[in-house]
Amino acid sequence: MKNKLNIFLILLLTLNFSCNDSLEEVNIDPNTFPSAGDAQVLSAAIGFMGYIVETDLNYSESFVWSQYYTWGIGVSIGNEERYVSNAADFNGYWQRAYANSLADLNYISKNSTSAAYRGIANVLKAYLFQGLVDHFGDIPFTEAVSGAIEDGSILTPNYDSAETVIYPDLITMLDNAIADLDVAETGLVGDDDFIYEGNLTKWTKFANSLKLRILMRTSEVSPQSSAVQTLIANGIFIESVSDMPFIPFSGATGDQNPMFARAEFGVGMFYFASNATLNVLQDLNDPRDEVFYTLATTGDFEGNLHGIDQGTVDDEDFTNPSSHYSLASTYAYGDSKPVILMSPWEVWFLRAEAAARYGTADDEATAFETAVTSNFSYLGLDGSSYVGTLGYSTSNPLDTKLDLIGVQKWISLNGTQEDEGWIEARRFDRPASRIFTDGIWQTPPLSVLPAGEFPSAWLYPESERSLNPNAPAQRTITDNIFWDN
Repeated sequence: MKNKLNIFLILLLTLNFSCNDSLEEVNIDPNTFPSAGDAQVLSAAIGFMGYIVETDLNYSESFVWSQYYTWGIGVSIGNEERYVSNAADFNGYWQRAYANSLADLNYISKNSTSAAYRGIANVLKAYLFQGLVDHFGDIPFTEAVSGAIEDGSILTPNYDSAETVIYPDLITMLDNAIADLDVAETGLVGDDDFIYEGNLTKWTKFANSLKLRILMRTSEVSPQSSAVQTLIANGIFIESVSDMPFIPFSGATGDQNPMFARAEFGVGMFYFASNATLNVLQDLNDPRDEVFYTLATTGDFEGNLHGIDQGTVDDEDFTNPSSHYSLASTYAYGDSKPVILMSPWEVWFLRAEAAARYGTADDEATAFETAVTSNFSYLGLDGSSYVGTLGYSTSNPLDTKLDLIGVQKWISLNGTQEDEGWIEARRFDRPASRIFTDGIWQTPPLSVLPAGEFPSAWLYPESERSLNPNAPAQRTITDNIFWDN
């Protein structure tokens, strides 16, 4: 199954000769397909998603903007660390999301006669579209990937409102996916599905969990209490690692984790542990610090964790070897590390927050404890005693509970979902409690933004603004996405 991840399907053009049927039959290669089937297109879409999630998202600006890492010895301090963004920086994500994965998934959702393939395609489409919104805001949606003649030949799609059109339509898309999955025949989808190998029940859990994420994302600006209460009462969700949607990699040449392969193709992993994160972990006596990061093996801090304040590598002795510092561990960076699309700890944090905000059927304290301990368990640790030190109680004020959830969620996404960690830190940094922008995150000394200001959006790609006259005016990286506050 894993070897297929590296075979991106080439769709063959059929030749339309004006000749008789017998000659046409002679010229058909029996070893190739004139067009791709659902299985091949799904495999290609998921293969591209692995790169999109792990390299375009987790390993780009989010690696630093989440303040899990900072630039290290051996490289000149980069634009990301100084919060300098160029529109061209985001061309790759946009292109791969739309022209590769979404184009393939859209083909399945519109043309497949299989409810199973349609359901899976729509879950992944919702996942990708939400990611685009959460980075850019308004994007092409209703007219997106409609360049084919049969789709209207729309090469310059209009942009839709993220708030009033796209987010609500993603809920509908997921509802349609769940409806298809409920009636789909099992056994039709197999190892071409690199994520669940055709287990439709798990796809339904993923769909409901993603629906919960979308509904909770707007909690500060547009509470969806009724919809969330109904979903929690009736849905099935990702609850354990066995339910977790991920794209596997063997670590063999040609089948390596995309972040690892991309970094090793260049200068290697040059990021060091950020003290913004280490300070929080050590203040909490959190044992996950030595799983997220390596110990220094030489120098004054040998045998201990040693990070760098965000953006201050220029203050370090340039002759220091990287072994003086804490680097990304094999948990966070490795050739066989899976690409996790959504984790059980993320979902349990969503359920804890939903219970705290909206009084759902879940017990909020239990959901919070499960979120923390499930992350510990995945790291090979026992979190039962640690979670008791955090002081989460149903009697706490709501803001106190949300702060605890926000910080612990940000910690737990380290090493597996760095981009989601940046996104959720923005959301939990609320007017009632600026726990990140006025507490945890550090202002890099060379930042081009004023002290205490941090990026909250990506620029529209240069390629899109050059080719699409319907693209909106360029934003700044401190603009808020509609759900931000």
